[in-house]
Amino acid sequence: MPRAISRVGGLVAEQGAEDLGEAHQRATRPSDLRHLADNMRANDVAEVMACSGCTPDQMLLHCFLHSVPCRTMVSRHGHVMGMWGVVPEASGGRVWMLGTEGMVDDKRDRRTFLRKSKEQLQELFSDYSVLFNVVDARNTVHIRWIKHMGFTFVAEHAEWGPEKRLFYEFVRI
Repeated sequence: MPRAISRVGGLVAEQGAEDLGEAHQRATRPSDLRHLADNMRANDVAEVMACSGCTPDQMLLHCFLHSVPCRTMVSRHGHVMGMWGVVPEASGGRVWMLGTEGMVDDKRDRRTFLRKSKEQLQELFSDYSVLFNVVDARNTVHIRWIKHMGFTFVAEHAEWGPEKRLFYEFVRI
């Protein structure tokens, strides 16, 4: 499903920016990819490598180009905390999320993200009847988020991806 390239350009705020009031989400900009790839949580890097064999740069570019929507989480200080999106597939949408430590370290921003992500999940069902994916069993932050969002774990895959690691498949209808 092609998308107009209206989101190109722009920079994230400099480190140490003033308090913007509340964490928020916006359309992803190309500059977000470099920042996130360079600052990605170690467990997210490990999951990307185990699942696909791709580097964070490769996976983020793929997700950016193919997701509808592709969103960036920005802290109340203007720092990129992470990205999420949905890659359309014939059977529904493959939902994903990758982040920095800032996504989990700041309690206030984390609470805002969790509250808003539930609201945005409901909006996704106007475009997708089913959302699904797999998660690395070692990535406890993602597993907690998946449970918080009301997804159901439907299968265990003992040898998933090029590293043949344990992954859990999840879905929400």
